[in-house]
Amino acid sequence: MKALWHKDIEKKYQHLILVGDVGGTNTNLGLAGEDRGQIDLLLEVVFESAQVTDFTSSVRKTMETARERYPNISFDLCCISAAGPVKDNFCKLTNQTWAVDGNEIQSSLGVPTLVINDFSAISYGLPLLDIHDPTQIAILDRPDGKEVKPSGDLRGVAGPGTGLGVGFLSQQGNAWRAFPSEGGHMDLSDFDEDSRGFKTFIQESIGLVPEYEMAVSGMGIKNIFYYFLENGTLDKEDPIIVQILQTPDSEKPAQISRHGKTHEGCRRIMTLFVKIYARLISSICCFLLPRGGFYLAGGITSKNLDYLTDDHLFVRTFEEHCNPNIRKVLKEIPLYVVKDYSISLYGAANAALSLMV
Repeated sequence: MKALWHKDIEKKYQHLILVGDVGGTNTNLGLAGEDRGQIDLLLEVVFESAQVTDFTSSVRKTMETARERYPNISFDLCCISAAGPVKDNFCKLTNQTWAVDGNEIQSSLGVPTLVINDFSAISYGLPLLDIHDPTQIAILDRPDGKEVKPSGDLRGVAGPGTGLGVGFLSQQGNAWRAFPSEGGHMDLSDFDEDSRGFKTFIQESIGLVPEYEMAVSGMGIKNIFYYFLENGTLDKEDPIIVQILQTPDSEKPAQISRHGKTHEGCRRIMTLFVKIYARLISSICCFLLPRGGFYLAGGITSKNLDYLTDDHLFVRTFEEHCNPNIRKVLKEIPLYVVKDYSISLYGAANAALSLMV
């Protein structure tokens, strides 16, 4: 467990909110304060998800950490975002063996608790981001140099991590409403020789039609590596490939990304990853028409931004379509990369204020 105070509690907040972002790799909990619509992230406590056995105990530990500095502190609300489908305030995580039970947290710790999908939290965080602040957002420029301005009341978001999350957000009057999704589990589509070969490779491995998460995630980068290894694109005796093979699967994506700067085979892996990612987002945008912008979230996206922007690979692939009228529509949708890693915690706080107050 690692604890970090971002800001001292130097003023009286209208609401103090326990917040959480529960993923397959990390579980980030914390404390946020809200005053007249302004949300501050005060405390962040990070757990390795694989080391968590009782989630309610992790929330209790976060409360204890806050009380070590402020013994008389009280908590008004709790909102936890979790990577998986949510029903009846309960989420069985998609990529872990344990669950998040909001009713149990509320009864055990005495704090009103809401559990939401992880990408619903990110969706609720989008209105808090400034698209003109380069520390928060990177704008994906168009190959023709034209500026695409957001319009309309619908925004989409997706992001690869341990898994692949997808969600969207709609403005209704002065309020925002986020909609959860399991869009990352849609059937994987192929579009060129590499993607067809990869899809066949995965389908033969599992005996079922593969999903997008098997390509657009950390696991997906690893899967593409094994596909190119199997079809002979990668040389098994290449020292770099040998090194990656000896690396644990969970660490392979970072190794592949790092070597892709100078290694042709690793670069090809990252290129196919970006192209499948872009085709997925293009298809989602055809369905949603999020003219308010589509946001690409998650550490894998922001850490590999150069692969997306090099020769406008992501945008060029995103805009490819057999129908010229749809190409025009896609060119009108702004594309943003979220660089602020705390968006899920801010979003959980905003969701609590939107849905619980």
